[in-house]
Amino acid sequence: MSEKIPLPAEGQIKTEYPLSEALRIKKQRLDCELKRNLETRQRLAVVAGPCSADDEEAVLQYCGRLAELQKQYSPLLIVARVYTCKPHSNGEGYQGLCITPHGVADLPQGLRCSRRLMLNVLKEGLPVADELLYPQLYRYFDDLVSYAFLGARSSEDSFHRGVASGLDILCGVKNSTGGRVESAVQSLYAVCKPNVFPFDGCQVQTDGCKYAHVVLRGGMDRQGYFSNMDGASTAKARQLLENQGLCNFIMTDLSHANSGKVAKNQLENAKIAAADKNVNGVMAESYLMGGSGDGFGVSKTDECLSWDDTRRMLDILAEGFLARTPA
Repeated sequence: MSEKIPLPAEGQIKTEYPLSEALRIKKQRLDCELKRNLETRQRLAVVAGPCSADDEEAVLQYCGRLAELQKQYSPLLIVARVYTCKPHSNGEGYQGLCITPHGVADLPQGLRCSRRLMLNVLKEGLPVADELLYPQLYRYFDDLVSYAFLGARSSEDSFHRGVASGLDILCGVKNSTGGRVESAVQSLYAVCKPNVFPFDGCQVQTDGCKYAHVVLRGGMDRQGYFSNMDGASTAKARQLLENQGLCNFIMTDLSHANSGKVAKNQLENAKIAAADKNVNGVMAESYLMGGSGDGFGVSKTDECLSWDDTRRMLDILAEGFLARTPA
């Protein structure tokens, strides 16, 4: 038997935690900055944060530190990873701040916690990234999120593609868990094109997302995890994108299958990405403390880089990006 608990209306949550005019203008400026960089590639986009947002105070402390670092790393355009819902391959595990805000399932409170956190991250001056895992929940945060992502388990789903095709913000589209570069390009094509699909008892028609791009996150086969952020893979992705007339902005995920789920491997991956002229952005999983487990600032899901290692990673990315950028 299933239980249904009504959720508060989107308008109610937005009224409780409103976006001020000053923050609205700041968010609009951040959106424009991201969109402009998608075209100019003048800075390396870096989406960094914990695997899943788990504790408001810890995530906000992390984002506050990250905002301070942005002032020191002008070659980088840093985005706060605030993933409020977390998928799992086997369906088990911590589901994120939005669903289990205090250790138990409580979506009404989770929505409040998540919106409050995103508002505070914006106040720190960083754009917010979230995964488009449950599209119906995105509407509670659609005025706060500057960068949406379709994860490996969602990017081949028609409904998720349809919703993403209606976005007017940057949208990263990952390859599926199989790791094929082609799957990311196919999914991107679907997101970039006009779409018609049912949603909330309505026929929805979109124009396609102008600001979508691929994210290479590696894959898994019978032998285990494998990377697809090597030079051959990124060159292949660029060629496939150009053949399809799609945006050739390429982001690589330093974590997930590309790292074999070992957080420290992200540092070596950062060197590879920084030196690769085909790479225009990266994703990274980092937090206040390294690894995973229980405790303040420790990831409840995948391993994350520690704060000290996060600084090392940003050093690597900034130096490598400057080295490959013509003076």
